[in-house]
Amino acid sequence: MRQNFLDKCLGQCYYSCVAIQKQTTDFMTVRQAAKQIGVHFTTVYRWIDAGTILNINFGGIIFIPKSEVERLKNEKATGAEPVA
Repeated sequence: MRQNFLDKCLGQCYYSCVAIQKQTTDFMTVRQAAKQIGVHFTTVYRWIDAGTILNINFGGIIFIPKSEVERLKNEKATGAEPVA
């Protein structure tokens, strides 16, 4: 009985970790985002402070959705200023 309980818990933990890992691939750090967009990382921090770019603060680390990075890359390519 105890072994079944442990197997069940370990299985749930594994699938939770896989789900978290999959979700984290949808985000980038500030430096990764800056490199993709082609700007200095301090520019990305300024955009975050101004509310121009969506971000998530998790454990003191700021993550930016890849969709937001794509939006900013497209705006930079067209010469438009980033907007919230």
